[in-house]
Amino acid sequence: MDAAQLLDFIRKKYKRESFKAALVGTYKDGRYVEPPPLQYNMFIFLVPLALSAAPIFIVKNVWIQWIVGVAVIFGSYLALYLYLKRNCLIPDEVRVVRTNYGDVEYLRRNKLAILENPSSLPGDYELYYAPPGVCVTRDKRPNAFTLDGPLGPVIYFTTGLFARLTPEELQAVLEHERGHLKYRHTHKLLAFLVAEYTLRLPLVHLVYAKYSILLLALHITGVALLFTAVLHAFEFEADKYAAARHKERLASALVKLDWNGIVEAVLNPLAAKLTILAKTHPLTIDRLRKLNAIPH
Repeated sequence: MDAAQLLDFIRKKYKRESFKAALVGTYKDGRYVEPPPLQYNMFIFLVPLALSAAPIFIVKNVWIQWIVGVAVIFGSYLALYLYLKRNCLIPDEVRVVRTNYGDVEYLRRNKLAILENPSSLPGDYELYYAPPGVCVTRDKRPNAFTLDGPLGPVIYFTTGLFARLTPEELQAVLEHERGHLKYRHTHKLLAFLVAEYTLRLPLVHLVYAKYSILLLALHITGVALLFTAVLHAFEFEADKYAAARHKERLASALVKLDWNGIVEAVLNPLAAKLTILAKTHPLTIDRLRKLNAIPH
């Protein structure tokens, strides 16, 4: 199957016609509430790794370096977790109106009225209620992520995700996030960081300090790439967990969320492979192949 045939296969099987615009409303105790925006980037998960380099330059005693470094790793992660937990809005209801009516300004000005009475729209529309039970953040970018911690797990969906996907596809994405919790990926990432830091200290004192401290920068870069590879492996594992019950819906969601990325990966596979070194998620085309959703 050549590139054109593969793209045609994916488009016909998974990529359904979408509406031009979508309005997402979150409701709590019967009232509309605006979900909070979050200042975040997926590479924020690399912050504990970056900060753990500081004690090596600040503290002289090796054992104190280890204690302080581990404390920095856990402390920075806990700060991120508490920030997300504190800003978590779990609405009672998420209402989505999708329409082909193209006047964006009209939709923005009349958002609440349309959510309450979508039949007032001049054009065709679709109304559905998305499954609740997740933290919602205001962000046009479609995304979902999960963290576990001492006060229980937090699963975040952006408003952009609700706007793009059907309730069934959202359920598949939710099952994917539950897969991260099932396999304790948060705990494994922290264990990875602590193990790496424990190995790094003797290398710094016995090798890097003796020859060149610049080797530490190369070490950190290599660990960051390895950390990214671990994140990719976890995404495949969570996909497999979700696919046990929602394989087709998960595949459909992945196609909708990253159609342009799929096209680029199929038409320019080498360039796409190089870009994954700087991404927290594997290529969508590879995720579809792992799910056996498309021909290999």
